[in-house]
Amino acid sequence: MLKLLNYPLVQALKPMLADLASTIFFAALLATSGNVYIATGVGIAVGVTQFAIQRIRKQPVVTMQWMSLLLVVVFGTLTLYFHDPRFVMVKFTVGKLAIGAAMIKPNWMSRYLPQIVTETLSKLELTLYSAMWPVMMFGLAAANLYIGFTMSQAAWIFFLGVITPAAPWVLFGLQFLTIRMHVRSIIRGRMAAATVAAE
Repeated sequence: MLKLLNYPLVQALKPMLADLASTIFFAALLATSGNVYIATGVGIAVGVTQFAIQRIRKQPVVTMQWMSLLLVVVFGTLTLYFHDPRFVMVKFTVGKLAIGAAMIKPNWMSRYLPQIVTETLSKLELTLYSAMWPVMMFGLAAANLYIGFTMSQAAWIFFLGVITPAAPWVLFGLQFLTIRMHVRSIIRGRMAAATVAAE
């Protein structure tokens, strides 16, 4: 388990997943209090606190984190000012769209993968694995709007508090296992072919 947590792609996902802290607080408070405005205020406070702690520790703040804070503050403030929870619903969709757009790069995952993987898999295969991430983000963005505007508050809270944070880890786990088996299969095939050729 510790080895998995130290895997390069997990380390790369941490900045993106750190934003889920404010989401989890928001969803938990909304579920328990039923008050979207209290939940939004606490969500803003958590986001700002996370950012402040990073600055105090003199840790670098990347573009994605600046954008995340901006979304939390702007859409949260609009929700509180206009007393309209739809603004905070839209915030999560905009965030996922922005993250997905940042991931639309051929083989963006390659820099986070072990050398044996990048040397074994073809560019097309690496591109397909990389493309799964923006597709997931765009899917979550669309689902958030659909559930938030057409279903009950309870359904949206479940989606926001359970499905949204779980989705990246599920995809990571599936890709970790799939890539591992894929690479092993290719290497074994090459070794078998080399053995036959040597005979």
